[in-house]
Amino acid sequence: MVIKLNKGQIPINYPLATEKKWAAYFWSLMEHAVENNSEQCSAFVDPRQQDIARDLFPHFTAVSCSFFGGYPEAERVRLCVRPLSLRASSEGERISCLALDGDFPEGILTHRDFLGTLLGLGIKREMVGDIIYSGGKQAYVFLIKDMVPFVRDNLRKTGRYTLEVSEVELESLPMVFEPRRIKEIKGTVASMRLDAVAGLGFSLSRSKITPLIKGERVKLNHQFINQPSKTVKEGDLISLIGKGRIQVVSQMGESKKGRMHLLLHRMV
Repeated sequence: MVIKLNKGQIPINYPLATEKKWAAYFWSLMEHAVENNSEQCSAFVDPRQQDIARDLFPHFTAVSCSFFGGYPEAERVRLCVRPLSLRASSEGERISCLALDGDFPEGILTHRDFLGTLLGLGIKREMVGDIIYSGGKQAYVFLIKDMVPFVRDNLRKTGRYTLEVSEVELESLPMVFEPRRIKEIKGTVASMRLDAVAGLGFSLSRSKITPLIKGERVKLNHQFINQPSKTVKEGDLISLIGKGRIQVVSQMGESKKGRMHLLLHRMV
């Protein structure tokens, strides 16, 4: 049963346009599950988008929801909503994993190289889940099931390196994937403002990072933030679309000029 609201009315008001869009998407997904008595699955969504979906769950009492990204620790997952009377489809019917094998030199390729290659085929970002690459000769890519034949037939190279593509059964995946490589960044900032810390982490001047923040291209703890002056603290994650993410590891005191020494980790 859906709590009655006016058509198109979402019960939670999100401050950012991107969040409003995702709230409307999830609300529509849940409405369709109820009205059509069918399972409805989203594209891959990130942790902040998942939080928005969870905000809306209490307004739907006759559906169950599940999140799955191909393996237990997945960051990007698909949300599937179904009436309580329906059995859930198997995870293998919704998501597939491709192994990408190649003779990659150590330290050359990154997660973003594989993502860029996939997007270069014309695939939308939301069709791709996590990409696991730890610097060896094999990467794993999680995809919406329907995309597998196209990718398997068209993905031949990343950069100048030839790829062999094969599908991997989800049940046979390694239990624990190795973490991404970390680049350690040390530097000083005038304050713990988002623009200052992000600028240090992504090697951008404040004049360059500020319009990116205001243009909703920067996330703080998986949430788009459009305020350059937002305060950042230890443990926070900052991501910049197309440039990866950094974590604020620790504040290490002040310099003689009153600037703060920071240790950041950038995931590569």
